[in-house]
Amino acid sequence: MKRAFFALAITLLILPLVSQAHGPSRQMVVKEMQINAPAAKVWEALADYCSISAWNPEVPECQADPGNKPDTIRTLKLKSGQQIREKLVKHEPENKLMQYMLMEPNQDALPVNTLGTTLTVRDGDGGNAVVEWKAAFYRSFPGPTPPPELSDEAAVAAVTRIVDAGLAGIKVLAEK
Repeated sequence: MKRAFFALAITLLILPLVSQAHGPSRQMVVKEMQINAPAAKVWEALADYCSISAWNPEVPECQADPGNKPDTIRTLKLKSGQQIREKLVKHEPENKLMQYMLMEPNQDALPVNTLGTTLTVRDGDGGNAVVEWKAAFYRSFPGPTPPPELSDEAAVAAVTRIVDAGLAGIKVLAEK
């Protein structure tokens, strides 16, 4: 009986320490928007890797090498004035799919440590398109108790703001 009590006491002392050692959890923002235009026209509007500044008001400037080849690096100037760099991972016009990832964190620009994004355009109902934007990321603060501006909630809010603005911009541009 003494051994069981001792084991339980040790477990209760160690368990809070172990649970605090866990780092951030992976977060995701997944959004879809129906666009009143054919999928081919929508893809044409966003297919160029650096066209993001034409349709996302959160990203007023983009600089990149010309072309849409994997490993192309783009530098984005955000509305806040901060910059981030992203690398193109996949560009598949036949599937209307683009994937890219954050090169290095800039927590002043986005409170994330990693960020992988997939944009896909597909045929929807009635000849319209559906744009899907998936973003998976970890917050930039590695410890268990981040300050509010570096929390999971802050990271989700920052990424959601960019995704929402981008989808709305794609809709406006493609529906012209």
